[in-house]
Amino acid sequence: MLTLMPLAILLAKPLAAEAIAEAQTTAQVPLRILTEPAGRGRLKDKHGNIYGMSTQLVKAIQQQVGDTTSIEVFPWARAYAIAVSSANVAVYDTIRTADRENKFKWVGPIKIYAVNLYAKRDVVAGNASLADLLQNHVVCETRNTSIVNELLSLGFVIDKNLILSLQSGDCYNMLKLGRADLIAMHGDVTPKRMAQLLDAGLDLQAVYPLQNIEMYIAFSKQVEDAVILKWQCALNKLVLEGRFRQLYEDEYPQGMIEEVESRAAKSQQQLLCH
Repeated sequence: MLTLMPLAILLAKPLAAEAIAEAQTTAQVPLRILTEPAGRGRLKDKHGNIYGMSTQLVKAIQQQVGDTTSIEVFPWARAYAIAVSSANVAVYDTIRTADRENKFKWVGPIKIYAVNLYAKRDVVAGNASLADLLQNHVVCETRNTSIVNELLSLGFVIDKNLILSLQSGDCYNMLKLGRADLIAMHGDVTPKRMAQLLDAGLDLQAVYPLQNIEMYIAFSKQVEDAVILKWQCALNKLVLEGRFRQLYEDEYPQGMIEEVESRAAKSQQQLLCH
């Protein structure tokens, strides 16, 4: 037994050195932060600069944790593909679902809400049945979102009564042009948001409920747990200090903001954040 111990030690040293080198290599890979140019939280100005509520929140977290990464903008399908296949990537706003759970590490939630299919008031009846929607109407949704999977499970068929767009803003244009009748939106539409839609020529009403969703910042599995902890604690701090409410209260319902605040307080206690 004594004669075997030196050999075990010799074998352990290269393995330990290899693990340390691998950890150092992972740590040296700079974090990439990705999003899509769509939604009220992720918009681009005429110069191509990203802004909006979610982006301001992410930048505030970056400031807290000392991260100076520039946010990159891609169509959602590409951003998601990069995040799934690459190390040290974060992508927002990402819906957390059972089939995605083990593909990422999660920081959040940053949004929580019910989702409905909406349609123009004069195009689809407010009490329409699923059978009627499937037979007589076309829904538009962004490619590679979790909502696509739900629509497929309900019976919608791609290129028949389901149009997949590269960016979610495209679906609003589809509604305007009459190329689609239905679009998925969160169920608690504020008066301000409804006024914005009316100004854009879209008088929409909810016609069918979908599943509730929670949106997070999704990190590659290779990102170290210490980094995830820092980001989650920084988010919790910003939420509990009122920064989240300040950013979101004009666009999102009070109930959602209170739920995010409740989750942040619970997370703060569980993680023992300082």
